[in-house]
Amino acid sequence: MKLKLAARKTESPGVESFIFKPEKPLVWKAGQFLHYVLNHSSTDDRGSDRWFTIASAPCEKHVMITTRFDSKRSSTFKKTLKALKPGDTIEISDLDGDFIVSDARKEYVFIAGGIGITPFRAILKQAAHEGKLLRVTLLYANRKSVAAYKKEFDAMAKQNPNLTIRYLFSPQRIDKETVKEFVPDLKKPLFYVSGPEPMVESIGQMLQEIGIPKNRIKQDWFPGYPAE
Repeated sequence: MKLKLAARKTESPGVESFIFKPEKPLVWKAGQFLHYVLNHSSTDDRGSDRWFTIASAPCEKHVMITTRFDSKRSSTFKKTLKALKPGDTIEISDLDGDFIVSDARKEYVFIAGGIGITPFRAILKQAAHEGKLLRVTLLYANRKSVAAYKKEFDAMAKQNPNLTIRYLFSPQRIDKETVKEFVPDLKKPLFYVSGPEPMVESIGQMLQEIGIPKNRIKQDWFPGYPAE
């Protein structure tokens, strides 16, 4: 299926969202991802395809990619994506992913590093649309003192008294002390971790070290990004 670029917007310095309209209705669950193909000449060794989380919620009816651009080094795919104009198309296939919330009655801790925030935006946006007041503590870490979607998250938190958001900016980081400070009762929540692969791996290990069993940890890796 092809998607047509409808709009784009800057979320924070170096982070942009691309809003695409599907050529026919697309059904997905908040937190899932798609395979994208953007054919272009002079392709580098990373190729012409990528996997991106759908940053938009199903209720929004469009597909949004939010990604970070590096001014010093960027793949040919990213350069081609950045050059797209409204009306240009990208191909998609292979909807997949189980990084979803299937039980709104449970308690959750969402841990995001940088661009790993995208599935949480989709999940929280869809829950708000459905009137579900998810019980969530969101720990959102960034290297710089800005955070993508901050206005949206703050608005959601005002509407949902069960949503607590903690923004962490470098040199703050998500470690054992941070988790224990913001999540007093570690026995109840399910922990969802999303971000660059090294960060997700290290936080998954850290959570197990403080007593969180593997069956209460769900992880979503973003390849190609350095740890936050």
